[in-house]
Amino acid sequence: MLVVPLILVLLAHACHASSIEDASGSTNSAGVAKVKRSAGRFVTIPLQRSFNRNNNILVARRNARQKMTLMQLPPGVDFDDTEDNRGLEPDFGRVRLTDATDTYYYGVISVGTPSQNFTVTFDTGSANMWIPGIRCTSKACLQHNRYDHDMSATYQQLGGQFAIQYGTGEVRGFTSQDTVRVGGITIKDQPFAETTSEDEVFELPDTEFDGLFGLAFKTLSSGGLVPPMARMIEEALVDEPVFAFALSQGHRSFGELLLGGYNELHYKGDLRWMRVTRAKYWQVSMEGVWYGDGKFNLLSLSKDRDVASMPLDLILSSSVEALPKNQWEKARADEAKEAARKKARKKIKEEDEESELDRKRLHPPTDRDSPKIKKLLPTADSTSPETSAILDTGTSFLLGDPNTIQLISRIIGADFRTGDMSCSRLQGLKSIWISLGGYKFEISPEHYVYRDSEKRTCSSAWVPSYDSPFWVLGDSFLRAYYAVFDMKDKKVGLAPINMPLRHF
Repeated sequence: MLVVPLILVLLAHACHASSIEDASGSTNSAGVAKVKRSAGRFVTIPLQRSFNRNNNILVARRNARQKMTLMQLPPGVDFDDTEDNRGLEPDFGRVRLTDATDTYYYGVISVGTPSQNFTVTFDTGSANMWIPGIRCTSKACLQHNRYDHDMSATYQQLGGQFAIQYGTGEVRGFTSQDTVRVGGITIKDQPFAETTSEDEVFELPDTEFDGLFGLAFKTLSSGGLVPPMARMIEEALVDEPVFAFALSQGHRSFGELLLGGYNELHYKGDLRWMRVTRAKYWQVSMEGVWYGDGKFNLLSLSKDRDVASMPLDLILSSSVEALPKNQWEKARADEAKEAARKKARKKIKEEDEESELDRKRLHPPTDRDSPKIKKLLPTADSTSPETSAILDTGTSFLLGDPNTIQLISRIIGADFRTGDMSCSRLQGLKSIWISLGGYKFEISPEHYVYRDSEKRTCSSAWVPSYDSPFWVLGDSFLRAYYAVFDMKDKKVGLAPINMPLRHF
């Protein structure tokens, strides 16, 4: 997840029991997404989406219910080998993936022989697979399903140490190897980590799922572990080195993850292919951000000017060229004069200031005010484009540079720090467009504003990121598009999603 910003929110209890029942072989046919294919094989993984009664994404965790029954998955049951799944299609595998908070998706895999079942989030922003180990006594582990390798006949010890920091917390453990089953595919000798400690952010009720299933490139993997998708490709378990997401939208509806291909029925028009600029994350170039008619680039605007004092009427002018340049020049001249006055007043203290700077260089202060859990992301390097974005199914929101996010927040009327905004503004909001790989993609208010119909509150999905060298486009963006990830040709294709609502 980033070193991945894995932002986790509470799973609504209302869909909890029913989602597991369906995963274990419900006779409900509404969740079966049958796909016609002419040649080759790929695996279809239906995703279940459930309704969130508290869509205020920034306070959902604080308002979470304190009592939550642990989701127990029966041991020794192969979710892919049930009577309801047999005979559908030769290579068809079904796993229910649930989004109870309207912000992330997860589903069931099995590990070991006989099978031990776990819920995992399928994450394009990370490359590792991990699940809680039986030796983990952290509260988060005790609240989730734990893997007991002594019970598996196909377990092999690797013994390496494992630690990874995500955007919201850290997990530690050791490496193991066993048979992993997902969507009808059996991966033998799959390396993964079983955790021995997990931060409190992975506890109930914040985090319903047990572990994580990374879908990023092998170069991002911690500990040199080969990611599951890479193993599938190496062992020719899929015909094509491709997988695709269709994240559904609607009350208790289903989406779909395909391993080994993509479904042309689930998008409109043509896929717009973008080259991956660095085969680590699913990272593509990002050229700009526009509001409304798309005639001015907020990304460029925010880099050159003080967005906090920028008049909104000028920001919303029909084009950048139409902005009165004399107003910008006057503001800059005033800033320069003020800076000169401050410098003159402090001239007498210059020597002391130089001494203080020298002292700080030799003895840098420790950051005592840093948060307990910091998002640790790689620094930008010379091989990265000036601005880029990663497509991350393990992140709920839209993370970007603070200046541009502050500008967007002012335009849509949201609080920059909390994201809170008045629902009365929704009808007057316009779409925001993001340019990726030379193509413009629309994000409608329906996707970048979260609404709680019960409490009649709204909040913005635009979140400032102070330490990331790139933007992170999570589920708020990906729900609007069918996303195809090609690991061989290192490219990503996006097209407007065409998912019929399916309820169960």
